[in-house]
Amino acid sequence: MTTAHLLSEAEISVVVIERLNQTGGLARSFFYDGFIFDVGPHRFHTDNPAVTTYVDRLLKDHSTLFPRCSEVFFHGDYYRWPLHPKQLVQLPPDIAIRSGLDLLANSLRSYEITSFENYVLRQYGPTLYTHFFKDYSQKFLGIHPADTHPDWAKAGINRAIIDDKMQMQNLTQLLISTFLQFNKADIDFIYPLGGMQSVWNRVQALIEARGGRVITGVEARLERKGDMISAVRAGDERFEPSLVIWTGPINAANRQLGLPEANLPHRALLLFNVMSKADVPRRYQWCYYGEQELVFNRISMPRFFSADTCPAGHTGLCVEVTCMEGDQRWNNAEHLTDWVVDDLIRVRMIPNRRAVQDVRLERIQDSYPIYHAHYPRDLERAQEALSSISNLHMAGRNGTFWYNNMDHCIEAAMATVRQLLQGAGQPGLTDEDLARGPDPQG
Repeated sequence: MTTAHLLSEAEISVVVIERLNQTGGLARSFFYDGFIFDVGPHRFHTDNPAVTTYVDRLLKDHSTLFPRCSEVFFHGDYYRWPLHPKQLVQLPPDIAIRSGLDLLANSLRSYEITSFENYVLRQYGPTLYTHFFKDYSQKFLGIHPADTHPDWAKAGINRAIIDDKMQMQNLTQLLISTFLQFNKADIDFIYPLGGMQSVWNRVQALIEARGGRVITGVEARLERKGDMISAVRAGDERFEPSLVIWTGPINAANRQLGLPEANLPHRALLLFNVMSKADVPRRYQWCYYGEQELVFNRISMPRFFSADTCPAGHTGLCVEVTCMEGDQRWNNAEHLTDWVVDDLIRVRMIPNRRAVQDVRLERIQDSYPIYHAHYPRDLERAQEALSSISNLHMAGRNGTFWYNNMDHCIEAAMATVRQLLQGAGQPGLTDEDLARGPDPQG
């Protein structure tokens, strides 16, 4: 959407084809009975000034600003995450002592970082690995950490659970990085009023205002002639593009173009959007639940992103359960609703079943790349096959098989547009130029 918007502002003819009935992909929203839910927690935060400029231009004054508040549920209690100094002594005594000993011993150990398991063992030691990271990662991805590539730490876990500034290879590093947080300012996040969907609705309107088209509810079908995509079909329409930017799953592109596919699976997501008539005891925006006995991996509460996402006196809880598309959970997800509600009571997020006004289920395809041990080899094979197509550019989480966020997508879109325009004889453009948009004076 960002790429199409920026190209349309450069007077390039664009057509966006979206298989769903609304734009936004994994950053879309759902609306029912006065509640707004996104596909899990979404918000804007970036250190890239060009991305900040672009987001500010889109949102104008239609946004909220709030400090991050995320938590982790661990051994029956809640802890703020990333870890704060006072919580070091709040861990169960046996785990705190053993974790401290692990960190002391880690300076004498050597781990070959060939798996996610070894990565966590090196950073945190066996105690925290066994009591939290092992179960969370296995529950989330569906494969054992020993069979998970260490890139999972870079792509997913570091952003989700491990603060990059909180690396803990030994006790000295832990103490330094933890106590530095006494004076650390909270990170501020930006969230659009009306839910994340409001951003993409605005982008769609801007694309269409400049003559571009956004076609929803149909899948793009690629046609190949030699080393080029000769046409793209959308329903009964046929387009002959100079360039195709593909953000669908990488294997889908290979399949449609008659190229070899690779072992690059995606984890699917079940969203149980719970509408509660009650207040909640926690005020986090999102929280991670690693225990295997709990059916869900994460809960986010849109109310603490923006108050307009639920009626007054109510709370929406977006409850995430990962699975594989087509497996038993995916096919019979409705049967998990009671389990979800019971576990919400168990973790003390709702008082009882009477507090639940309604639960809506959403099935989300192709949500998370699965970083199995040999994925780099398979990804290289798929990319090598696609590189033979001269007018194809792969983008987005699924097109690149990389667990990226919205700010990464916007940044990548700017780089793509800048390169395309420079190739078309418009040199000298910077990301800041694109972020600010065209000069209204021409």
